[in-house]
Amino acid sequence: PNQGLFICKVKQSVISVTGKINTIVIDNVEGSGIIFDDVISTVEVINSKKVQLQANGAVPAISIDKTAGATVFLQTHASQSASIVTSLSSEINVTIPGKTDEDDATEIAVPQQFISKLVNGKLVTTPSEHV
Repeated sequence: PNQGLFICKVKQSVISVTGKINTIVIDNVEGSGIIFDDVISTVEVINSKKVQLQANGAVPAISIDKTAGATVFLQTHASQSASIVTSLSSEINVTIPGKTDEDDATEIAVPQQFISKLVNGKLVTTPSEHV
């Protein structure tokens, strides 16, 4: 598939993408959900607020940039191997299903705050952990 999808300036909507697609770009979207099957390349979210992404198939990479509030639902084992890259974003969570249908889903927060230290002449950065 050579198709790409560009979703721009959408508010309070749900968009469902069925089948296999090359890439999905989501720009300036607010309060909306995007549900998709297989993505060959990347799902990219830019300049958005309160978006939900639901991956029902394979997706190698998800990029979230300049976004406030995003929840990424990785529904399948194939989607759970995705790399998630965030930059200049806040309130990003990843949700995976429970081990069985009876178990609750697990929500994992993507760190927003980091600690950098010089160790043996190299800068080592780790997520800040709050108790």
